[in-house]
Amino acid sequence: MLTVALPTGRVMEEARTLLKNLGLPTEALGQGGRDLVVEEGTVRYLLAKPTDVPVYVLWGAADLALAGSDVLRESGAPLVELGDTGYGRCRLAVAGPPAISALFSGAGNRRQGLRVATKYPRIAEGHFSARGTQVEIVPLHGSIELAPRLAMADCILDIVQTGSTLRANGLVVLEDVGPVSLRMVASPRSARLRWDLIAPLVRAMETHRKR
Repeated sequence: MLTVALPTGRVMEEARTLLKNLGLPTEALGQGGRDLVVEEGTVRYLLAKPTDVPVYVLWGAADLALAGSDVLRESGAPLVELGDTGYGRCRLAVAGPPAISALFSGAGNRRQGLRVATKYPRIAEGHFSARGTQVEIVPLHGSIELAPRLAMADCILDIVQTGSTLRANGLVVLEDVGPVSLRMVASPRSARLRWDLIAPLVRAMETHRKR
């Protein structure tokens, strides 16, 4: 039996569509039950918080997973990336009040000491350090957009899809951090020992990648 870890939340429906396109059974996944372990045919699905998905793969609880590139980048887990599915596309960006936009139009030293609210502290540190900027990270795990309004932070680093949530909170994109999409990953052990089961899915993914 092949065990696949999947992220709950915003990308779950896209993940299910991809799995169906890959020829895997997904009927039970679409029934919306509370069970976090779903078995269909020769596949067992583990439904987990997006940030936990790489952990299940790393520790051998799952053979492979679909995980956001933002989560993989933040976790730093030494997994084997099998490909970019093209699903779940959005972007990581720095956003804040229009009043500080001038700080992002010149040299990085103008941004020294900014407080940045984010659920991606590793990515945020790397992004600003690469630009020679030292910032203070304010770790949050939800409602990140509130931080500038409450004077907890000067700006945020977060996922941006349509930008409607930013606009509703009086924020604008100040700087692009990079694209995000759903990736297929495996542990080094599974990629080596279970390649006979994984390889057909990788080939099918190449065919069904969302362009």
